Amino acid sequence: MLRTDSISTFLKNDLKKILQDFAGANSSSTVASYLIMRNSWQFDLPELEESVNKFDVSIDSSLYTQTVKKLVETLKSVQIGKAAPDCAMNDSLGNQFQLSSLKGKVLLVDFWATWCMPCRRENPNIVKAYRLYNKKGFDILGCSFDTDREKWLKAIKDDKLTWHHVSDLQGWDNAAGKLYGINSIPANVLLDKDQKIIARNLRGEELLDKLAEVFDK
Repeated sequence: MLRTDSISTFLKNDLKKILQDFAGANSSSTVASYLIMRNSWQFDLPELEESVNKFDVSIDSSLYTQTVKKLVETLKSVQIGKAAPDCAMNDSLGNQFQLSSLKGKVLLVDFWATWCMPCRRENPNIVKAYRLYNKKGFDILGCSFDTDREKWLKAIKDDKLTWHHVSDLQGWDNAAGKLYGINSIPANVLLDKDQKIIARNLRGEELLDKLAEVFDK
């Protein structure tokens, strides 16, 4: 019997293939770039770039094409090995907080929201990682895609997220999210002490394993 997550993976892969095939067969149609744009969160960078490369030059001026191309360039700039872009946003106390102020620590930049159930389910694992490695030089910057300040603060307290938190309360228009090409959550990037990106989108045991590799080697 197939597990539910296996079925989900098959369906996702089938949908991606359908979208990529459609983009290739209709490369001069803005419908193709629209569909890729709307579903860009499902693709990793090589897949997305492959789809964009199929677009005909005749649709270069389309807003959909420009949006996808911009996302590709953004994602290229925040891949593993790249320097993490700096950003500043108000913290949970209303004071401006700069990502670069945490330079010198191994830092997880965690993109989440109170309304994102997969994010909330992942929070206990992040709490565990923080408790295990904070004293060794690990820190977290939670970046929320919320729009309601009170709900955001309540979730921080309820989930016992005792690290730094920022948000501009702009939902999917979150400035840091755009800077890092985040179009689905939960998402995260792990930075070394020099704020170079060393991993992306670590979940569950993957996060703990990576931190063990960094701190316990």
